[in-house]
Amino acid sequence: MANRKKSGGITRLRRAVIRAASPMAQKLMEPPKLESVKRALFIQPHPDDNQIGAGGTIAMLVDRGVEVWELTVLDDRFTSLTYSGEGLSPRQREALAAQACLGMKNAGFLGFGDRTKAPMREIADAITPVIRGIRPDAVFTVDPNLENECHEDHVKVARAVQTAVMDAQFAFLPEYADGKPREDIWRVGTLGFYYTDKPNTVVDISDYEEKKFEAMRCHASQMSPGLQTGIRLLSQQLAMGTAYGCAEALRMISALQMHCFHLPVGYFEA
Repeated sequence: MANRKKSGGITRLRRAVIRAASPMAQKLMEPPKLESVKRALFIQPHPDDNQIGAGGTIAMLVDRGVEVWELTVLDDRFTSLTYSGEGLSPRQREALAAQACLGMKNAGFLGFGDRTKAPMREIADAITPVIRGIRPDAVFTVDPNLENECHEDHVKVARAVQTAVMDAQFAFLPEYADGKPREDIWRVGTLGFYYTDKPNTVVDISDYEEKKFEAMRCHASQMSPGLQTGIRLLSQQLAMGTAYGCAEALRMISALQMHCFHLPVGYFEA
């Protein structure tokens, strides 16, 4: 009986501590704020994904003075029937035009072809030095957990980005430098996903929607009137329930939320 009372007392004490810490716990579960981002790296599977999924957000960040970089993992260098193998491929040229339209900086093309057979680990190892070189506050890519995502390129690249974001902070990867811990490590504070069905951040792009579509039209080989109409309708759908005219949806997590801890991340309108 005494042990039972002692156990009950400990349980009540733990619950009291949890209640007292609740405001702090709520703070830990907040999604990171876009306002805190000073340098961002958008990593896209294909040359048009960033503009389709987050072009309005990118335009807004650039307008706020954020330094925004774009890295393209896959391209058409092995599949284009018009590419000679010299210089830029058609979709690479389109990507550079879209970057210029939005005011982004080019972080390069990693050289993997569409539907690459390269494993996720190989792709992650190619992304890691880019993250260390740019040292972004936030990294954005497609959401690998989108329930109806069937494109292997999107899932594989997104998983590689997640891995690279974590690997970039380890001083022993890919190996020690001259027998010493690496000095070029970098800890990414925010990881964001577009093309998501579990958003916790809705971004007002009402002032940037036309800039988004201007950048999208730079991808002339991919854009059709039907696709553009569908994306415009989606942006209006994502704005429902808000005061926005059109919106983009993101799932954003902090460095603490990237590893181990199952913290339910709250909702935010940016």
